[in-house]
Amino acid sequence: MKETTAFGRRTRNRRPKTNSRAEALERLKAIRKRRSDPSGAAPSYQIKMEAPIFDTVPEEEYAALMVRHREETRDFIVDDDGLGYADEDLEEEWSRPPDSFSSDEGYPPSNDGLKPRNKWNTKKEPIPKKPQPSSLSAALVGKESLPSMFTSSVFKKYKRTKGMGLPSDNIVDEVLAEFAPDETDREESRRRHMIYGGRCSFTPAQNSSELPLAAADQKKDDQTELVKEEEVLGPKLDSESSGRVAEMKDVNEEIKAEAAGSEIVGLGALLDSDGSLPFYVIDASEEPFGANAGTLYLFGKVKEGTTYQSCCVVVKNMKRCVYAVPNGAVFPSSKIMEFEENIANSKASPADFHTTLQEMAAGLKSEVTKRLRDLNVFNFSMMIVKRNYAFERTDIPRGEQYVLKINYPFKDPPLQTDLKGEHFLALLGTNSSALELFLIKRKIKGPCWLWISRFACCLASQKVSWCKYEVVVDCPKDLHVSVSKGALEIPPVIAAAINLKTIIGEKHTMNEIVSGSIICCHKAKIDSPMSAEELERPGMLSIFTAVRHLGGIFPMGFVKEADDRNSEAGSTVLALESSERALLNRLAVELHKLDCDVLVGHNISGFDLDIFLHRAQVCKVPNAGWSRIGRLKRSVMPKLMKENSRYGFGPSPGIMSCIAGRLLCDTNTCSQDLLREVSYSLTQLAESQLKKDRKEIAPLDVPAMFRMSSSLFELVDCGENDARLSLELMFHLNVLPLTRQLTNISGNLWGKTLLGARAQRVEYLLLHSFHAKKYMVPDKNSARNKEINTTKRRINVAAEGGDDDNLNVDSMPPEGGDIKQGKGKKGPAYAGGLVLEPKKGLYDKYVLLLDFNSLYPSIIQEFNICFTTVEHSSDGTSTNLSYLVSVGVLPELLKNLVERRKLVKSWLKNACGLKAQQLDIQQQALKLTANSIYGCLGFSNSRFYAKPLAELITLRGREILQSTVDLVQNHLNLEVIYGDTDSIMIYTGLDDINKAKTIAAKVIQEVNKKYGCLEIDLDGLYKRMLLLKKKKYAAVEVQSENGIPKEVIDCKGVDIVRRDWCELSKDIGNFCLKKILSERSCEDVVELIHSYLVKEQEQIRKGEIQLEKYVIWKTLTKPPEDYLDAKNQPHVQVALRLKQNGYPGGFAGDTVPYVICCQRESNSGSSTGIAQRARHLDELNRDSGNWLIDINYYLSQQIYPVVSRLCASIQGTSPGRLADCLGLDSSKYQYNAAESAGKGSIALLSVLDDDKRYSGCVPLRLSCPRCSSSFDCPPVSSLLSTSSNRNQSGSQSENEALNFWRTMRCPRCPGDVGCRFSPAMIANQVKRQADGFTSKYYRGLMMCDDELCKHTTGSINLRVIGDAERGTVCPNYPSCNGHLIRQYTEADLYKQFSYFCYILDSKRFLEKLELKNRAPFEKKLAAIRPAVEQPSSVIHKIRNRCAYAWVSLGDLSVSI
Repeated sequence: MKETTAFGRRTRNRRPKTNSRAEALERLKAIRKRRSDPSGAAPSYQIKMEAPIFDTVPEEEYAALMVRHREETRDFIVDDDGLGYADEDLEEEWSRPPDSFSSDEGYPPSNDGLKPRNKWNTKKEPIPKKPQPSSLSAALVGKESLPSMFTSSVFKKYKRTKGMGLPSDNIVDEVLAEFAPDETDREESRRRHMIYGGRCSFTPAQNSSELPLAAADQKKDDQTELVKEEEVLGPKLDSESSGRVAEMKDVNEEIKAEAAGSEIVGLGALLDSDGSLPFYVIDASEEPFGANAGTLYLFGKVKEGTTYQSCCVVVKNMKRCVYAVPNGAVFPSSKIMEFEENIANSKASPADFHTTLQEMAAGLKSEVTKRLRDLNVFNFSMMIVKRNYAFERTDIPRGEQYVLKINYPFKDPPLQTDLKGEHFLALLGTNSSALELFLIKRKIKGPCWLWISRFACCLASQKVSWCKYEVVVDCPKDLHVSVSKGALEIPPVIAAAINLKTIIGEKHTMNEIVSGSIICCHKAKIDSPMSAEELERPGMLSIFTAVRHLGGIFPMGFVKEADDRNSEAGSTVLALESSERALLNRLAVELHKLDCDVLVGHNISGFDLDIFLHRAQVCKVPNAGWSRIGRLKRSVMPKLMKENSRYGFGPSPGIMSCIAGRLLCDTNTCSQDLLREVSYSLTQLAESQLKKDRKEIAPLDVPAMFRMSSSLFELVDCGENDARLSLELMFHLNVLPLTRQLTNISGNLWGKTLLGARAQRVEYLLLHSFHAKKYMVPDKNSARNKEINTTKRRINVAAEGGDDDNLNVDSMPPEGGDIKQGKGKKGPAYAGGLVLEPKKGLYDKYVLLLDFNSLYPSIIQEFNICFTTVEHSSDGTSTNLSYLVSVGVLPELLKNLVERRKLVKSWLKNACGLKAQQLDIQQQALKLTANSIYGCLGFSNSRFYAKPLAELITLRGREILQSTVDLVQNHLNLEVIYGDTDSIMIYTGLDDINKAKTIAAKVIQEVNKKYGCLEIDLDGLYKRMLLLKKKKYAAVEVQSENGIPKEVIDCKGVDIVRRDWCELSKDIGNFCLKKILSERSCEDVVELIHSYLVKEQEQIRKGEIQLEKYVIWKTLTKPPEDYLDAKNQPHVQVALRLKQNGYPGGFAGDTVPYVICCQRESNSGSSTGIAQRARHLDELNRDSGNWLIDINYYLSQQIYPVVSRLCASIQGTSPGRLADCLGLDSSKYQYNAAESAGKGSIALLSVLDDDKRYSGCVPLRLSCPRCSSSFDCPPVSSLLSTSSNRNQSGSQSENEALNFWRTMRCPRCPGDVGCRFSPAMIANQVKRQADGFTSKYYRGLMMCDDELCKHTTGSINLRVIGDAERGTVCPNYPSCNGHLIRQYTEADLYKQFSYFCYILDSKRFLEKLELKNRAPFEKKLAAIRPAVEQPSSVIHKIRNRCAYAWVSLGDLSVSI
C-alpha cells in the first residue's frame, strides 16, 4: 500500500560521491595514529552524520519510475509456496546490499514524515571487493530480510563464461557448510570453489554503518578478473592507494578482536571465582565419521544471574585408546616377577625397570607403528601400562599383565578389531566411541555440574549450535567434575510437548501436517516431582499453535477470532500459515525461540518427529528451518528411515541426530516401562492415570473440520489438549526425576535412559566400575561383527540344508562364540529358574507365599560370582568358583547399591511431603539398577554377555529353591503346593491367621540362618486360593491397611488379566472367580455361575451390551508389514488398514484394538476368516450398517474358554453344562470330560471293574467274508449271562452278538447259510486291527491343549519356552500359550491291546467263579477254546512286545 509523505514526495537512493573513498582512508589513518600514541590514551571515536543518502523526487516521477520498472521485471517475483516471496510494493537497490534486520523485526518502520524509496540509477561503477556471504547466511537462518539474499555478492562470485551457468545449489550449500558441525561439508565447499577458480572468505556480519572493507590479497590476475563485476559500496582502489590496504586489514582484525573480547566479557558474569565456567551437562552428541570425528558436543545450562541459559560446549581433540595385548614372549612372566621382587627389595630402581620394559617392547612397538603407518596414521603415542583382563575371550590371558596403550586422533581410521600380529595377540578398544571414552575417563555419570578451566568463545558467525552460548574446549582434560566445590543448585529444564494433526494427502498416500501445537513448561524440575498446582502457576506454561488452511482459505470468521485470541493473550498463540512448508518452518522457529531442553509427546518418536522431518524433506524446508528442531546446525538432513523397527529400539539414529541437544521423552515408551495397562493409548492413560477425558479425532475426519470456524477451533483445542495431556502424564509418572536418578547411578546418557535403554545403563555402570579398577573391558559387538556372524550362520545353515529365512540376528552369539543352531528361533542358551509342578485345586485354608528378596543379585553377593572370581575351563564349557580371591567387582557394586538403598529407605521413614517423594524415586532407581545387572550377563547382545556366569547364577538359584522345599517338607513337615524360581507356596491347613503367621516366621528363621546375603520373607498371605497350573493362580490376599485387615483378589497369569481378552469376558470371569473364592458352598457357587451365564448370554444376544465391551487388544511384536502370516492375524489386518488411513502408530510394541464382526446379511462369520472380519471401532462406526458383532464368536472363543478354565476344578459342573448355559452346542465340548476321566487315572486301573477299566476302547470288529457286514465281537466272558436274562432284557443286536460264540457264524447271515469263522480268520482280523492301532500311535499326532487353538501337527517342535518340556510348545506361540499333547499315547495303545486280550480270554473269568459254579461253563468253553486260542495267542504276543508293560530293574536298583 502506498503512503504519501508530508511533502507529497518520495525518496530514492543516491550513490556516494567519488571522494568518499579518500575521506574514509583519512579517517582510518587517524585512528591508526591514535592507537600508536605513546601516551597510552585510548582511541576515541566520533560519530559523524553523513550527508543524506537519499534523493527526494516528486510522487508523480516516482510512480512513473515504478510502472516502468515493473514492466521490465514482470513475473520475476513469484510466491514460493507460501513462504513469503511476494511483491510487497517495496523496491530494493539490487546493486548494493541493504541493511540487515532480524527476522523477528521485519523491515524497519518508516518515519511519519518521509517514506524512503530507492531509485534505480543507470550509472554503474563496478568495484571489485571480496564477497561477504554472511548476509546470505543470516537471511537463511532467519536473521536478515529475505530480499537481502539476492543482493549478496555470493550470487555474483562465480565467473560467468559462455556455456557455464551459475550453480545455484552451491550458493546455499557453501553458506550452510560454514555453520554446520561437519568439516566434510566445508572441505567439499572449498573444493567446489577451486573448481570454479575463485575463493570465498567468510567474515562476521558487519553493520551497514561500519566502514567498507577493501579487497585484499589480489595477487593473481584471474582472481582480480573474477570479482571485476561485483558492485559494493565505495570506489575501486587504484594502484596508488594499494599500500593502504594493509592498514585497513589491521583495523579489521582489531574490530574482530574487539568483537571476540565483547563476547568473553559477556561470559564474565558466568564464570566462577577461579575463572572456570560452571556448566550443567544434560545431553551429548558426537559425529562418529568424517573429518569431524573425535569432536563432541555437550549441551546443558549455564547460570546467568537468576536464570539459566542454554550452552553448547564443543570438545575437540579426542583420541582413541587402544590396548595391544602382547604374547608371552614379549614380557616373560619369570623376568617380570624377578624385576618386581628386586624393586620390592630395593635391589633395582623403577627407572631401570622402566628401561627394561621399553627394551622388551621394542619389537611390539615397531610392529604396531608399521600397522598404524599402513593406515596413514603418523600422529600417535604409545605407553606400557599395567592392566587387568577377566572376561570371556579365551585368546587373551586373564589376570594382571603389561600391555601397550596406543593413543591417536579419532579422525584417523581405526585399527581392525580382529587384528593380530607377531608380537601381540589381540587389540581392545578399537571400536570404542569418543563419547564413551570421554564419559568414562572424565568420570561423568549423568547430568551434573562440570567446571571448564580453559575454553574459547565462539563468534556468532562461527557457532555450530543454536544455543545462546557456545564455547570451544581444545583439551578434554579441561573439563572435570569437582567434588571440592560446593554443590550447586540443580537447574530446571524447559520441556515442550508437541502434537501434530495430519491428513492423508490426495496426491500421495502419506500423512500431511495441517496443524501443530506446542505446550511449553518453562521451569520443569528434574530433581523432584512436579504437582498439578505448580503447573497452574502464572508464567509456568505457554501455548502456541500453528494451523494452515486447506483449499485456499480459512473458514469465515476464523481469522478474526484467531486475531482476538492473540490480542487477548498479548502474544501470538495461534499462527495462521498459507502452506505446510510455512507451518513446518514456523513450528521449528518457535521451538528455537523457546530454547527447550526436552521434547515431549505421546508416540513422538514413532509418529510426530518422523512425520515432521519427512514432510520437511518433501516440502523442501530450508536447512536453517528444520535443523532448529535440534540444537546443532545441520547442512544436510540425515537418513531418517528406520533400519530396525523392532519394539524397544526407539527412534532411528537419523531422527536422534536431527534433535541432538534436546532430550526426547516419549510418554508411550515410558508408560510401557512403568505401568501395566491393557492399552497405552493417550486416551486410556489419560482416563486411568490423569482421570481426564480425551476426544479422539480420526485423520479421515480432519478435512471436514476445516469447513466451519467452530469445528476448526475444536481441532486446534484438541491438539493443544493432547499436548497438555502428554506433558501432564510425564510429570505424573515422574519420568524426568526417575530417569535422571537412573542415569546418575549408571553413568550413561540421559537421552538413552529416557528411551528405555536398560542394557546400556548396565553397560555403562560396569564400564565405570571396571575402569576404576584398571580393567580392560571387552569390545562392543558392532554392526560389522553382527554382519560377520550372520554370514557365518547362513553358511552353516546352507551346509546343513536348512532355511535361513527365519534367522534372528539379535539372538546370535558374539564374535568368537559357538554357533550351534541353524534356526533363528532357538530356545534359551541355558537352564533358567526352577518351577515346581503345582498341586492343582481349590484351597480354602491359609496359604503362605514366601519370596527371596532379589534372588539373583543376592546370589552374586552370597557366592562372590564375578568375571574376576570365576575360573573358566580351557574350552569354556565349565566354571568353578575361586574362594581364595578377594571380593569381585560385581558383588562389591551390588553391595554398594543395596547399602545405598537401605540408607535411603531409612531416611524415607522419617521424611514427608516433597522430600519423601524425592527419596522414594531414588530408592526405586537403585532397586531397578541392582535387579538389571543379572540380565546383562544372560543377554547375548550385551557387551558383558557371560553365559557361564549366567548359568552359574541360575544353577545356584535352582539349588537354593530345591533345598528350601526340602527343608520345609522334611524338617518342618509342611506341604509345599507350588514353587517358582524365587518363591514357594506353603499350605498351612489352618483357619487362624495368627497361627499361619507364626508358621511363616518359623520358616523364615530356619531358611535365613543358612545364608549370609540371601533373605526370604513373607510376600503374601492367601485366605483362599485357586491353583490352575504353572504360573496361573488366583487367590484372596489378606492385606493390612492402617492396621485393619483387607481382602484383595490377586490374579497371576489367568485369562482375565491378559489384554487379548475382551472386557466382557473379563467381567464374566471376574464374577465367576469371586464366587469360586467366596466362602459359599460348592453347590451354591455352581448354581450362581450357571444362572449368571444364562442371563449374560441372553443380554448378549439381545444386543444390550455396550460396544466397548467387545474390544480385543493385541500387541504388535513387529511392524505389520513384516508379518508373514498377516492374513491370519486380526490385529495385523486392522493395523495395516489404520496405517493406510493415516492413523498414528502401527509400530512394534503398539497395541491394536479390534472387534470381530460378521456381515449383516449373512449374520454369521463362517464364510470368511476371523482376520478378515476384524474391524476397528472407528471403522465400525463409519460402516455400522454392513457389520454386526459376531455373537457366536464371542460366546465360544472369548467367554467359554475363560469360564471353563476357572471352573475346571469345581465339582458339580462340566464343560458341556457350561456350554449349554451359554447357548452353545454342548456336544462339541463333551470331550473334555472324557479326556479328564480317561487320563490321569492309569495307576488305578487295577482296582476298577472291567467295564470302567476299558471304557473308551475301540471294540473288536469282525467282518463276514460272505455278506461283507461287520459286527462287534463280544467278550468270551459274555457266556456267563443266562439265556433267560438274554431273552428278556437283551436287545436284538446284543443277542445276535452273543450267539456268535455259540455258533461261530455271522449273526447277519441266515442261520443255515452263514459263513463259519475259523480260528485263522479271527486271528488275521485281530492282527490287522492291532497293526492299525500301532500305526496310529507311530503317526504321533499332537494337539494343543488350548481350547481356542487346538492346533494339530505331526511334526516335533524342538523349541523350549520357560519350563516347558522340549517338543510340547505350541507352534502358534506367543499367540497361544498352550502345550502339545499326544493324541494317541503308548498308554492308550497298551490299553487297547489289553482290551483285545480281555475279549479273547477264556480262562480269567472262570477263576472269578466259585468252584461249584464252574462245571457248566467249563463244558461250553471246551467247545470254543480251539477257536479262541490262536487269535488270543496273536494278540498276547503283540501286547508283550509293547515296552510300556516292562520295567527295567536296573533303573530301580542302586549299587552299594
